[in-house]
Amino acid sequence: MKHKITHSAKSKSRRTRNIAIVLAVCLLAPAAGWVMLGFSPRAYQPLPTDHPEQVSPYLTHQLGPDFYNQVQLNEPFDLVIEQAGLNDIIGRNGWPQQFGEVTVFRPVIAFEKDFIYLMSRIEVYGFSSVLTVAARPEMDARGYLNFNIRSVRLGLVPITAIAARVAEKAVADSAAEFQDWPDLEVMFKAIVTNTFFEPTFDFGRQRVGLRSFSLEPGLLRLHLAPETKSAP
Repeated sequence: MKHKITHSAKSKSRRTRNIAIVLAVCLLAPAAGWVMLGFSPRAYQPLPTDHPEQVSPYLTHQLGPDFYNQVQLNEPFDLVIEQAGLNDIIGRNGWPQQFGEVTVFRPVIAFEKDFIYLMSRIEVYGFSSVLTVAARPEMDARGYLNFNIRSVRLGLVPITAIAARVAEKAVADSAAEFQDWPDLEVMFKAIVTNTFFEPTFDFGRQRVGLRSFSLEPGLLRLHLAPETKSAP
């Protein structure tokens, strides 16, 4: 009789413990989900911009003149893009911006060894999270470029497949916006589909092509080659 009572007590204790574990998981899972969605990368730190209504001095006094002066020589040249300067250019574009029910706050770009990270805080119906896109650009034997997006995360939650479908639809719906910018349309379509494209663009009477690049912490180095366009 004593053995039966002891066995019954142990079974009841085991069931109680199992129920407690299930309840704990049910309670902690939503909390863990909110923590993962609310995660903010340490690199996402938009810095204050002096005179945000003005054009970036980095663009007008350094990057722009560097590109313009060298492209006029009609010879291959290297162009160095600084992470801090690029973020200063981006930060002057009137953020935050509203897209339907989604508010997009100022993006930040980070250059690391072989990788580019694009981060932006987004807000939907009062909920806020940081969207992070990680890309590892590569070029093939033809000299074509693929931005090679490796992941898209909302906080710590991977949403790569969903983001790709949304981005493809957005590019398709914006076809009319690219009528005067066919090179941009080709590039954006290639980015959202993770495919290779010819990295060339028109600049006045010249066609400028990307021949190679390198990424290191804080810097992107481009090797560009201008060519005079043939007469139509």
